[in-house]
Amino acid sequence: MHRPSLFSKRQEPTCPPCFNCQLPTNSCTNGGSCEPSGTCSCPVGWGDIDCGSPLCGSLYDENRPQRQQNQDCACDDGWGGVNCNVCQNDYACQGGKGGNATCIKSAIGLKSMHAWCSTTNIPWIDNTRVSLQCDWESNQCIFQFWKDQEEQFYCEMSECSQTILSSGDHDVHGQCAKSTCGCMKDAFMCGREVDMSELVKNVKGPSEWYCKDGQDCWYNEYSTLVSVFPDNINLACDVGECVNEQDYLDVKPVDRSFSRYTESVIVLAILLACLIIYVVTKITAKRQKRLFGTQIRLTDDDQDDDDVNAYLSDQQPVQLTFENICYNIGGERVLSDVTGYTEPGQLMAVMGPSGAGKSTLLDILARKHKCGVTSGQVLVNGKLPDRKQFKRMTGYVDQDDTLMGVLTVRETLMFAAMLRLPRNMPLRYKQRRVQDVMKELGIDGIADHVIGIPGQQRGISGGEKRRVSIGKALVTSPQLLFLDEPTSGLDAYNASMVMSCLKRLCRQGSRTIIVTIHQPRSNIFKLFDSLMLLASGKLIYFGPANTTSRYFSSLGYSVPSDYNIADYLIDLTIKRPDDMNDQRLRRTSSRTSSVVLHNNPSDEQLDDLHSSPESSSSIAAAEAAATLLEGDNVADQHEEYDLLTEANHAHHLFGSYKDSALARRTLAHVQKANGGATRDASYSVWVNSKNHQSNSFSLLQFWHELSLLSSRTFINLYRNPFLFFAHFFCSLVLGVLLGSLFWQVEIDLTGVQNRLGVLFFTCALLGFASTSALDMFSKERVLFMRERESGYYSPASYFLAKVAFDVFPLRCFPPLVMGSVMYFMIGLNPTMSVFLKFLLVLVLFNLAAAGLCLCFACLCKSVSVANLLANLTMLFSMLFGGFLLNKEHIPAVLSWLQYLSFFNYGYEALIVNELKDITLRDKTIADIQIPGPIILARFGFNGQAFWRDVSRLGAFVMVTMVASFLFLKYLVKEKR
Repeated sequence: MHRPSLFSKRQEPTCPPCFNCQLPTNSCTNGGSCEPSGTCSCPVGWGDIDCGSPLCGSLYDENRPQRQQNQDCACDDGWGGVNCNVCQNDYACQGGKGGNATCIKSAIGLKSMHAWCSTTNIPWIDNTRVSLQCDWESNQCIFQFWKDQEEQFYCEMSECSQTILSSGDHDVHGQCAKSTCGCMKDAFMCGREVDMSELVKNVKGPSEWYCKDGQDCWYNEYSTLVSVFPDNINLACDVGECVNEQDYLDVKPVDRSFSRYTESVIVLAILLACLIIYVVTKITAKRQKRLFGTQIRLTDDDQDDDDVNAYLSDQQPVQLTFENICYNIGGERVLSDVTGYTEPGQLMAVMGPSGAGKSTLLDILARKHKCGVTSGQVLVNGKLPDRKQFKRMTGYVDQDDTLMGVLTVRETLMFAAMLRLPRNMPLRYKQRRVQDVMKELGIDGIADHVIGIPGQQRGISGGEKRRVSIGKALVTSPQLLFLDEPTSGLDAYNASMVMSCLKRLCRQGSRTIIVTIHQPRSNIFKLFDSLMLLASGKLIYFGPANTTSRYFSSLGYSVPSDYNIADYLIDLTIKRPDDMNDQRLRRTSSRTSSVVLHNNPSDEQLDDLHSSPESSSSIAAAEAAATLLEGDNVADQHEEYDLLTEANHAHHLFGSYKDSALARRTLAHVQKANGGATRDASYSVWVNSKNHQSNSFSLLQFWHELSLLSSRTFINLYRNPFLFFAHFFCSLVLGVLLGSLFWQVEIDLTGVQNRLGVLFFTCALLGFASTSALDMFSKERVLFMRERESGYYSPASYFLAKVAFDVFPLRCFPPLVMGSVMYFMIGLNPTMSVFLKFLLVLVLFNLAAAGLCLCFACLCKSVSVANLLANLTMLFSMLFGGFLLNKEHIPAVLSWLQYLSFFNYGYEALIVNELKDITLRDKTIADIQIPGPIILARFGFNGQAFWRDVSRLGAFVMVTMVASFLFLKYLVKEKR
């Protein structure tokens, strides 16, 4: 037998290296801390060199044995849990805490809480459990995950807190902001069978848990583990903590959530806030009434008049001349070579049948933006003023009255004065100016009467509205005033009152006034100083109004004795030739031409006709015109009347005026008045150019405009019964109705269905109710365009005032009222934070819908088109909201459409906020519990998407508001 040699070298066993937690290869687990000596200081209940082994016995046992590998601990009587830290009765606690110690079995921790739980919803991993212990004095917790008595991984959590819940399915809510996790070496899920080590290392928190009576709990970690475990890990727990009386005295009370009583108080507080808003509104209204709405007591001090005039010192009498005005649009000639003038103190009327080009000519003279091509020259006192100067010296009154119906007459004129008069002009001077204007127009007796809203609120008459519109243009004391059909829609009396008022303005202020008028009465016709007659865009007559009859008589068209001259002139120009009358027309043309040539006045005779008011009176001018227009070779009146009714001689009248000495002398007068002005300057260039207008931004002017527009918008908000209070009342009624229909829903399958339905209906209701923003803006669209064109304010100040005091109040307060009323009646999640988040989503959703409607209102001129587009967009958004169509079943090629739906963000946020913390109980077939996140996942919702959806809703609101402003600025302009 072979023996080893005595001298042969024997193999010595190699000793393993000593554990040193200071080395990177060794670390303390389960919340242990590394001491400078390299050893681990373990939390209570944990032992071994790395704190990786549970200790058995009891919490107060000084010599606790370590648990044998893969075996349950043998705990002392009255103790349980993976490491015997969980007390089971009061007697077990008295050994370490004294005779008055008790064992708290709820999950509401006082100083140090311990829990040992079984998982109930992880069927793909058998026999899994969770242990949790929290030190509330340091706000730290330790979480361990187990399989078959083997620890798989742990998480050390910090910045932890807990909140006591007074009602609902749970009585405590714990949460930790940060986590640091690690895998146990060679564990089943950490390398032996499944390797989750990298996934576990990436867990950073936050995490939270809810418990009821220390038994029914769930835990969730939101950053990484949701990819492996359900949103909520459902737990059946055994919780225990030993405490005595001193512990209760030492510990600060745990924060509590609001109870139903507290939540009711909050609802009352919201109603109280609404009452405060109402009171503030009334106080503000009284303040504004003192400023605008009461009788202004001003002395008849001439010094005040001088001071007012000092601010308007640049106003001077205006002579307007225009030469060869032509206008084409769409290849059609609307005006052809129209030439004329008007002098200070004169009332000039532009007459003609419909389509003659009256309003077009007035727009061109007033330098309105036109869509077609304009040529010719228009001068003011022989010069070309820039656009800003021109606006300051002129006023324009449209055919239709666009007034804010909730304002009084005085307020309307005061707002116009505050916005158009110099900002540094004292308030009492502006009040004096408004008082003077009302006196001039004869409306000082109705100064405090409301304008009125047709069909809603009775106000002043049509003639009075027309004079208020004129007053808005007169507050700046313009010396050149344009009026388009000022008598349109008025009865004979009111029409006569308006025109008499205009005549007074001409005489008293040496103003130059140009009006278009269709078919005035004879008493109104006598008020005109000069008349321009158009037909088919061509000039038939221009000269003194009181010589018109003699002029046309000289051409063979005498006015019958029973005819109003204005009616006769319109009839003369409106009839069109036909084939049956062509032969007779040719037979009479030679005779009519001879009459015209014989009776055309000479150039010398016209000198008196075109003399200025300073050198001769209007009566003298009329007599001179009558003399030069008289003739003997006038055809028989009966024959002339036959010519009028049987054939249209308008084209003869065009040529007759063009070839007449009257036209030549008019042109000579215009050219003489223009003097040294550049003759070839194109009107279309300077009327459409913006280079003449200063676009410099003034912050003071902007705030001045914003404050005034905000005040006006606020008045409109609370005075119009169909705005704020109607929205408020409807929201209250709808809240009560929804609360009654869905009264106290249960936490079962039917209750989940009702929750899904009521939240979707709430979104749909708010979405379609927001279409009222379309009608609100459409009513002010024309007013905005005209005031913007007249230089009242900038689009930015108008838009901000509209959003701040119109859009926000009508879209924020109603959902708050409706949501507050219906929420507790329905029995939704009573947690206060959930309730506040619910209201936040409602407000953001309503603002998003309103912003979208505002975009369409600014983009579309037609309310019906805007309404159609808005409703189609709402339906499209509803389809992708997640209720009608499961988002997971949308074809991939079309899945991007859901990101365009604001219903998607709003509805998902409401559903996640409501169901995330709810556990469904259904006893129809068996007593089962389904966590809310499972329900969310089945419907295609992301349980972690609440704040993401809220941020996207906010971004949607911002995008739609910016788009609305851009549409308002660049598209909502007055173009005629």
